[in-house]
Amino acid sequence: MSGSQCELLNVYQLLEASSQKRPDKEAVYDRTRRLTYAELLQETDRIAAALDAKGIKQGDRVGVSLPNWHETVAIYFAVAKIGAILVPFNTKYRLHEAQHIIKDSGIKLLFVSAEFDEQVGVESVAPLVQGVVSVRFDKEGIISLESLIEQAGNHVPALVEIDPVRDVFCVLYTSGTTGFPKGAMLTHRGMVWSGRTIGESIHSSPEDVYLIPAPLFHIFGMGINLFAAISMQSKIVLMDVYKAKEALELIQQEKVTVHHAVPTMYILELNHPDFASYDLSSLRTGVVGGAPCPAETIRAIKEKMRMNICNSFGMSEIGSLTITAYQDTEKNIHETIGKAIPGAEAKIVNDSREPVPFGEVGEIACRSFGVMKGYYNNPEQTSQVIDQDGWFYTGDLGVMQPDGYIRFVGRKKEMIIRGGYNIYPGEIEEILYQHPKVLQAAVIGLPDPVMGEIACAVIKLKADEQSSNEEMLAYVKQHLADYKVPKQVVFTESLPATASGKIQKLKLKEAILKQASH
Repeated sequence: MSGSQCELLNVYQLLEASSQKRPDKEAVYDRTRRLTYAELLQETDRIAAALDAKGIKQGDRVGVSLPNWHETVAIYFAVAKIGAILVPFNTKYRLHEAQHIIKDSGIKLLFVSAEFDEQVGVESVAPLVQGVVSVRFDKEGIISLESLIEQAGNHVPALVEIDPVRDVFCVLYTSGTTGFPKGAMLTHRGMVWSGRTIGESIHSSPEDVYLIPAPLFHIFGMGINLFAAISMQSKIVLMDVYKAKEALELIQQEKVTVHHAVPTMYILELNHPDFASYDLSSLRTGVVGGAPCPAETIRAIKEKMRMNICNSFGMSEIGSLTITAYQDTEKNIHETIGKAIPGAEAKIVNDSREPVPFGEVGEIACRSFGVMKGYYNNPEQTSQVIDQDGWFYTGDLGVMQPDGYIRFVGRKKEMIIRGGYNIYPGEIEEILYQHPKVLQAAVIGLPDPVMGEIACAVIKLKADEQSSNEEMLAYVKQHLADYKVPKQVVFTESLPATASGKIQKLKLKEAILKQASH
């Protein structure tokens, strides 16, 4: 499918086109069922008819809080077919988080799993929506997905016209590192084009088998994984719960060729005690994204997994922005997040939003097909991040090289200012990851009466390893200027992470400060 053809398709048409080209090809395997492209389309059409029969119209919001199941994929495309708007959200959310999204987006119909019922309680949210649909479990008083489809009978949904450029496919809520999550309105074209561009960047084909360990309710799982695989008519292997051992087993069993993952997943796989016993020879390539990846981890992926790894950058509000070339230099893959993908442009700006010279640190800004239409129901927040010329300001810091490649520096809000000096946590984390005993590391800023802020390194050691503050600080001191050396080291058994595997530094900071006050 060429780029220009792909750009004109809406999300449902993307699946339809792939199904027409390869109806008998296996499309999805989720460890419970295998579906061909023709079967996935058929399943999608049945759910679309059921939604229409239930009274869901174009523009209505449909909530989906489900793991990575084949039903989830079919529901996403079914919602797209009738022109309704998908609102996917984390299966681990508690009541106040789920209520916020349901109320804020105005969800009309909600698909949930047993996990949602256990953690939130269907009774708590039922009054907020017109209907709740259970998937893979039964509960009195709510309709199951099977019954919903059955009730629709031979109903044929009305044809709707969708403008891929203007119409919203999905309201994707940010993980909310500050305050309540905000709903990014993503268009059909943005999602389709993003998937196709990534697929082409990694030289994907119908012969590929994608492992999808990242949740489908996250931009990485949906855009970089699902839509890339569908646009290339590849096979998809879904993981509903991520475990390193099971990921390695599935790569071996299903002969996975494309393994996109966040750094944490790769780190856990590479450090699994049985890693060497698995046959990973089918692996061809993968994109690391969702969070900055230490160069040491990228080196290990290339050497031990024998993968042609690509480094990338994106976020909920913009989809994909940058990627390193399929066969790039080691320096580019280790030190940069690549350059803007086709159809996107990037620049680095100062606090006045004026471009800075090459080599200077500033905020990464972008303009592309993937940039959201805005935050749902929130024009004020939208105007803070998108200017009149359509540039989106990411809140992330980077350095632009003359060749267009960008070096990622860190979150603007995570920058530590110690006695007037700027400290970028990513630089210290990069050094810590090179230490043979370190499994995971995060550097946060803590308040200090003299310096304003000091750096604190929070470290999770590899299994059976022991270390001390002195050892870690001496190691960092060998590589960095004195003012960048953390004043404090905290060893931990686990680091709080989002569903996509990104370390939650705000939660980490709160926990460290709480610990210090006792």
